[in-house]
Formats: sequence, C-alpha cells, structure tokens
Amino acid sequence: MRRPSVHSDEGFSLVEILVTIVIVGITFTAILGGIMTSITASAFQRNEATADTVARSAGEWVKDSLQNPYVPCASTYSLSGLSKPSGFSVTITKVEYWTWDQQPVPAAYVAGFQATCPSTDHGIQRVTIAATAPDGQTTETVQVIKRIVP
Repeated sequence: MRRPSVHSDEGFSLVEILVTIVIVGITFTAILGGIMTSITASAFQRNEATADTVARSAGEWVKDSLQNPYVPCASTYSLSGLSKPSGFSVTITKVEYWTWDQQPVPAAYVAGFQATCPSTDHGIQRVTIAATAPDGQTTETVQVIKRIVP
C-alpha cells in the first residue's frame, strides 16, 4: 500500500467549494434576515412603549387641576407645556360628559357618558387622548376621568 505524499494534488473540487459557498451564503442570509426582523420588532416595541408613556403623561396633564382647571362643557383641554419626545404627537380626540343623575354611581358607569354636553354639567368628563409615534404606525389611546375640584 502506498502512502499519500505530502505534496499530493488531492483536495476539494470546484463543485465542492461552490456548494460550500452556497450553503454558507444561504445560512448567512437567514441569520441576517432574523436579525433585521428582530431590529424592526424592537423599534416597533420601543415606539409603542414611548407612545403609551406619552399618552399616560398627557392624561395626567389633563387631570391636573392646576395645569388644566375643569371647564364645564369643554370640547378640549390644553396640552401646551407637555413634554414629549421629538416626533411624537399627542391630541385630545374626544371629551364626553357625565349624564347619570342617580346616586350612588352604578358600577357600570360607562353608559352615563354622552358626546354632547347636557343642559346641566355634572362636573365629570371622560377625556380620550391619543399619542402617535413619528412613523405613524403606532398610536396609543388612554381615557381619563376629569372632575371638578371644589
């Protein structure tokens, strides 16, 4: 039996090298696609969390009786002075008015709100606030109850 010499011409063929390059290329493309999907999902989650924080901050801003005193039959409240990240927008989309005259307030008080101001303002309003991310794909909405402070 003959031993292979150190200087033999044995090695990989061109086809084997090309198959290896194709397999490595496909694997790299799959890994890169996964990383890009992860980055995109992370950016979306970050925008969603930031929009939620902005909406909640705006809700606290609206509820604050010093920054925004209760206005009977108000159609909106001021958001000027509210701090928010660059590119994010926040708007008051709806103000509804309490119309329930029964005491005590029932557990299912949601039915007691209406879009038009009643003839007698009962001192409670439900304010809907929406915050939108710069990309426009993420909008978070919160509702707060604003009441008159005696």
